[in-house]
Amino acid sequence: MRTNRYLSISFQGYLQNLFFNKESVEEKMLYDLLAQFEIYGHSKLTAPPLLYLIDYSKASYLVMTETAKIITSYDPRDFLDGGLEQLLDIFQPDDFSIYNKHVFPENISFLQKQPNHEHDKYIFSYNFRVKHKNGQLISLLQQGNYITSPTTGMPLYSMGYVVDITAFKQDNLIYHTIDEVDRQQPLLNKKRLVENFFYPNEEDRIISKRETCILCYMAEGLSSKQIAWKLRISENTIANHRKNMLQKTNCKNVAQLIAFACKNRII
Repeated sequence: MRTNRYLSISFQGYLQNLFFNKESVEEKMLYDLLAQFEIYGHSKLTAPPLLYLIDYSKASYLVMTETAKIITSYDPRDFLDGGLEQLLDIFQPDDFSIYNKHVFPENISFLQKQPNHEHDKYIFSYNFRVKHKNGQLISLLQQGNYITSPTTGMPLYSMGYVVDITAFKQDNLIYHTIDEVDRQQPLLNKKRLVENFFYPNEEDRIISKRETCILCYMAEGLSSKQIAWKLRISENTIANHRKNMLQKTNCKNVAQLIAFACKNRII
C-alpha cells in the first residue's frame, strides 16, 4: 500500500529515514537502465557525460565514471569512497538548500501521484553548481530517474548523467523539470509535465519597479500592445518582462501572477 508520509520530506531527511530500509532491486536492471542514460547523455553535448548510480539506502555511489575527473576535478574514487558526503562537500550551499527543500520534495510528491510501475519513464532534471578544486564554481546539468520501492513507491536508487554547462549558464537560476519519455525512443518522444524556477539569491526573486508597473497595467486588463504604447517600449519587451515575472514567482499564467501579486501585496 502506498503511503504519503514522505511527501514533504527533504533530501537529507529522506536519506536518514531510508538508512534503515533494506529493500533492493535486481542489479542487472539497474545497469541496463544506466546504459540507456549513457546514450541519452551523449546526445546532449559533444563532451562525454558523467554517469552515476546512487544507492540511497547506503548514501553511496555504486557507479561513478571517469568523466567525473574532467567535469568536477575530483577522482571518481573520491565519490565511490566518500559517498554522498563527497558531493555535499562541493555542492554550492545555496543551490543545495534549493535542492534539499524544494527540488527533491517536488520529485517525491510527483512520484507519489504516479503508479509505481510507471516511475521509470519519468526524467527529472535540474541544474546546480559545485566547487572546482581551483575554487571556481562550475554549473552542471543533471538528468536522471529513480528506481522505487514496489511497496512504498519511494526511491531506492537514483541514476542518470551529469554534463558541464558552465559555458552556457550566465545566471544562478535553478531550472527544474520533470518529463515523461518513451523508453523506446527517449530522444524523440518527450512530454514536459513539470517546470519550476528557483532563485538561490533572494534578491534575484524581487520583481523590479518596471515589472511592477507592467503588472499593474496587466491587472487593469490592458493588452501587451496597450501597455507597450503607454510605456513607449516594444511588445517584445513586455513579453520578456512577463516571462521573467512568471519565472520568478513560479506562476503558470497571468491570472496566477496577478493573484500572487495581490496576495503578496506587490500591487
